[in-house]
Amino acid sequence: MSSQLPDLSYDDYAKAKARGLRRRALLVLGGLALCVYVAILLGTTYLAQRQLIASAEARQTLELELRATALGYFYAERRTDLANLARSRLMTTFFANRDLGMSMEYGLRASLLGARDAALRLIDDRRVEGRPVYRRIALLDADGATLVDTAEGRPGGLEALARSPGDSAEIQVLAAAPGHRGDVLVQAPVVIKGRTRGTLVAWIDEQAALSALLGLDPGAAEGRRYHALPLGQVLSSEEQALERQRVLVQGAPFQLVDLMPAGTESRILTSGWLLAGFVGMAIALLIGGVLILRFHSQNLVLYTRMEVERQQRLRLSRHNARLLREIERREESERLLMYQTNYDALTGLPNRALALDRLSQALRRALRQGQSVVLLYLDLDHFKRINDSLGHAAGDAVLKQVAERIKPLLADADTLARLAADEFLLIFPDLADVGEIELLAQRVLQTLDRPFLVEDREIFLTACVGCAVGVRDLNTAEELLKHADLAMKQAKSSGQGVVCSYKQGLDQRAKESLEIASLLRTAADRDELQLLFQPLIDLRSGQPVAAEALLRWTSAELGPVSPARFIPIAEEAGLIRKLGAWILRTACLSAAAWQSTAPCRVAVNVSSLQLQSPHEFLECIEHALALSELAPTLLELEITEGVLLEDRADIAELLATLDGMGVHLSLDDFGTGYSALSYLRRFPFRVLKIDRSFIAGVLETQADAELTRAIIAMGQGLGLTVLAEGVERPEQADFLRQAGCDLAQGFLYSRPIPIDSFTRLLGSERRALASASG
Repeated sequence: MSSQLPDLSYDDYAKAKARGLRRRALLVLGGLALCVYVAILLGTTYLAQRQLIASAEARQTLELELRATALGYFYAERRTDLANLARSRLMTTFFANRDLGMSMEYGLRASLLGARDAALRLIDDRRVEGRPVYRRIALLDADGATLVDTAEGRPGGLEALARSPGDSAEIQVLAAAPGHRGDVLVQAPVVIKGRTRGTLVAWIDEQAALSALLGLDPGAAEGRRYHALPLGQVLSSEEQALERQRVLVQGAPFQLVDLMPAGTESRILTSGWLLAGFVGMAIALLIGGVLILRFHSQNLVLYTRMEVERQQRLRLSRHNARLLREIERREESERLLMYQTNYDALTGLPNRALALDRLSQALRRALRQGQSVVLLYLDLDHFKRINDSLGHAAGDAVLKQVAERIKPLLADADTLARLAADEFLLIFPDLADVGEIELLAQRVLQTLDRPFLVEDREIFLTACVGCAVGVRDLNTAEELLKHADLAMKQAKSSGQGVVCSYKQGLDQRAKESLEIASLLRTAADRDELQLLFQPLIDLRSGQPVAAEALLRWTSAELGPVSPARFIPIAEEAGLIRKLGAWILRTACLSAAAWQSTAPCRVAVNVSSLQLQSPHEFLECIEHALALSELAPTLLELEITEGVLLEDRADIAELLATLDGMGVHLSLDDFGTGYSALSYLRRFPFRVLKIDRSFIAGVLETQADAELTRAIIAMGQGLGLTVLAEGVERPEQADFLRQAGCDLAQGFLYSRPIPIDSFTRLLGSERRALASASG
């Protein structure tokens, strides 16, 4: 045999043996690697199994707690339902009527039927997953008698559920009550004036409510997994074997028990088949890995190309998505911008721009069809007082309520718009009878008669309405709006809650007002303003003790302009504060000039608009006094009652400050406004000025005479100096002197005169007094 073997040299043998050793080493290393891999795989699988079991147990615990919490909320809502029903007007009315002696035939039966209907409605309203929450609701008297039972015909025996007057007023949830197994009872006392007069009892199917609330089918195994165990009871032996864990339900007398048996752990490490499967899988993975690496190296170029294309498609998809979102965002911004451009943000009504567009369309349609367009311009009276006293939030709430009240009066083709803070516009393009325009305006005002409820406070508002009619092609939208605005302003000048229709001539009056406002703005700079002084006479001595400063304006373009004409325009145009500062400064300088002749006060009328900024007004007075070096005691300010109606703390503080400085405060035109006597007590007035309308009739009308005597007596009783204005006849002066009036003012003594004439008057009176005393 040896002769047949190849003749191997030592080197060839060594090489062959080395190759064999290398193969064996490779096999050993491969086996070791595979063993290590399988060991790692088995270890990680075991750890993952333990973590999975722990996670499942934690999830089940959390799920049980969440279901217990949901069940607690459920019974809390049931207690709330029974509490609301027990405190309802139907329950309290029944027991109150019974205490008053009303019989079942005369009202009590109707109350019980109403209570039963309320209980039935509650049963019908409260459902979970389509199933009624309550099976039965009953009202028991304090002695246990059944008054109301939604389950008629069922056996009674409810006396044990009733509460006596001495029992607790707490609402209770009862589980496993005697005779009511399988039901949960909610028991709520009916308390009247601190005494328990009856008991409301509601029956809830425990298992049906539990299954419906937890979203489980009561017929399936999952639906029987949870059990509500009343406190003090124990599970059966079979249930104890299935119990996993339990949680106390807050607010209910039972525990929620999980009866699902725990799953057994898989014995992964003792399964030979699983071990063999892992080993085979490891070998297959190794072979597959080699093949995959080989295929991967062969197809690397193709894979790279596919990956590049995939990344390009992904980038293109993301770019398209961003582009689509940007388009949607811009479209939404355009819609929002369009809405903000055409609608009021507070009320959601069309704004001025959209209202004018709709008005233009209505006028064009009226021109084609030969119809008319009616326009109502509504302005709320004294709306600024709400913002000043209650804040802008309250004002916004009132504006929303105004819009909601007017909307039901409009047809589909009509338009309600908000033009400014408290101004609304109503457009009626299809009003058949134009003669009904003022009646329609009155209907709008009637909707505002009811008080507005804001922050539990009632606010009463009135409004003025201006009416205008666009007929055929005689009006443009802007022109018709201007006509309605002019009519509204005419209504505002006539009082509160007034309706006024546009008439020819209002345009001219508006132009005149605009011209007066323009010229009045520079009247002081052109030396066109002048103060005249009318003396206030002491009725006992006949001597002047003060003078009222009266403004006069002689325009170079218009000539003399009546104060009754230009003062309201100055207030409307915002010029009254500048004009009032000029009057105060000039009056104080004039009074300081005549003090060397005779000590005499100067009285200045104050506009209500000047007091809207108390700090600024106080600075104006201090500046005038400092500039003129006039003592504050020689300055008198005449204030009207309307200013005090706002009941503002800052104005009251201003008046107190002025009084502390020594400035005299006079209540002007007393008797013509609200004449609240509380003003005389609350504010530091020193002078009470009787309006000229009473003085004019004291000799002819007994009522005016008696009223004037009463005002004088009241003023004297309060320690005030009483001044009567408008005295033109000696008989009026005699009447006032006999009635005890202190001061008088009127044409009987002097007309308003310039400062030089007034100074001479003071000098002559002083000389006459000196000669008389000498």
